[in-house]
Amino acid sequence: MPFPINRIASCCLLLAVLMSGCGKPAPQPVKDASPAKTAAQSSPVPELTDVDASVAAVRILNAAHRNGGVILQGECGPRGITEQHPMKAPVTLEPLDKALQEITAKYQNVYWRESPASGVRVAESTAKAKLLRVKVREFRIVEDREPDGAMSALWRTPEVAAFLRRNHVRFARRVGTARKVISPPMIVEMKNATVADILDRIAAGYRSDPPKVWVYQECSEKKNALVDVQMK
Repeated sequence: MPFPINRIASCCLLLAVLMSGCGKPAPQPVKDASPAKTAAQSSPVPELTDVDASVAAVRILNAAHRNGGVILQGECGPRGITEQHPMKAPVTLEPLDKALQEITAKYQNVYWRESPASGVRVAESTAKAKLLRVKVREFRIVEDREPDGAMSALWRTPEVAAFLRRNHVRFARRVGTARKVISPPMIVEMKNATVADILDRIAAGYRSDPPKVWVYQECSEKKNALVDVQMK
């Protein structure tokens, strides 16, 4: 029995429609590239978890692309220095003035200032920080490793080594690294500079964006003092 011509034509038409549909790409979602949304995504958001004031200060300076140092008093404990400045979430990260004022409003003995030479300083008035005021006659390094390597050279200078012995100061134990992080190496040459000035120069020598920030913490127990200095 012959196959009806009209049925053959219908089958051919259906097959052609199915084949043409397979060759078409799937529709792509439309991207929203509006300036308002892009700006919102790139803007730092407030911290959603509780952090120490030193951590908050570093992140505030990072958000503002500023260099500087944080100087705080801590409490000696079995695991080294424990910070005593918790910040409840949310912690504002910008603008810089407002963000740092939140820290100083919570802790009345903490203040901040800014200068072209040293950048931003966040410091606690009760921190003696005598080590930072030690003057080094001459300091020179050629360094391509992580900051711990550069700072170790600073602690070995005669002036600093003598200060540590005389004042019974020791450093909190931390695992150091020797991984190379910059090329070419940075060169730091300074004369008659304080430890704080040298730390500023070392931080700037890493040419990172945002710039590195050094954090100094200290505590005292009887006649001994414990110090921790990190470059973040």
